[in-house]
Amino acid sequence: MTRTLGPLAILLSVTGCRKTETVPTYLVVPRIDVQATDEQGGNTSKITEAWVTVDDRSVGVWELPARVPVIGTGTHTIGITAGIRRNGSFDDRQRYPYYTSWQTTTELDPAHAIELAPTVQYQPATFFTERFNDAGSQLLAASSSDTTLILYSASTNPEVLLDGSQCGGFVLDTSHDEVLLQTEQDFPGVSGPAYLELDYSTDVELTLGISYVLDGQTTLEPWVVIVANASAGSVVWNKIYVDLSDFFNRAGISGRDIYIAAYLPSGRSRAAAYFDNLKIIRPAS
Repeated sequence: MTRTLGPLAILLSVTGCRKTETVPTYLVVPRIDVQATDEQGGNTSKITEAWVTVDDRSVGVWELPARVPVIGTGTHTIGITAGIRRNGSFDDRQRYPYYTSWQTTTELDPAHAIELAPTVQYQPATFFTERFNDAGSQLLAASSSDTTLILYSASTNPEVLLDGSQCGGFVLDTSHDEVLLQTEQDFPGVSGPAYLELDYSTDVELTLGISYVLDGQTTLEPWVVIVANASAGSVVWNKIYVDLSDFFNRAGISGRDIYIAAYLPSGRSRAAAYFDNLKIIRPAS
């Protein structure tokens, strides 16, 4: 006996096949970790996005933590590139040029989730680092500053430390209401990307600027404003990646250095900021 399927039965059958074929596997990426050597200045990071590929084909840019739907079955190569928010801007998301990409091979299993644990390293590069662990510091008070850098240790101020090791910082009050801390490295110019990384906690607005010599005159130029991220008297660590490429690529200048400046706000009797893991990263020489 032959039975004829009606249009509705055929439609349900086709629809059912399509639904099965498009059930995704979910790639779960809670975070991306960084593995760094001592010479590269510590493992801290603020990776906020992941560029994800499957067999070298893009499946999008995802804010972390991410749950990425991927269509397919069988064995595939998953690639992840770490992204940061350049200059701390929410709307300026970039692949970080100094982190390696991460890859793994995995079996896609529709309707299931696969948790990934990507770890990236630094690309070969030239590093200037200041971890504030020594008795002195490479971040020095300028002659115009009435406040100097303070080094905080586990024995004296454990509550302000990021990772248990020594950090730097400053305190402003009504008698010391201005600070300008600077490097004195005379960094050479480079071609290619250059970035500054800084872990910080601050209850006062900071100006991160550049210093250089042009036609025999030293110029201080504000570059990025870091807004207060902690309430007065509290410590909340954050990290920023500052793009200094234009500064290091600029022709005709010498004596390149960076500075951090702050002023006691009107109506405040005290303000404080803390720093750790300062890095300036440039192309390998």
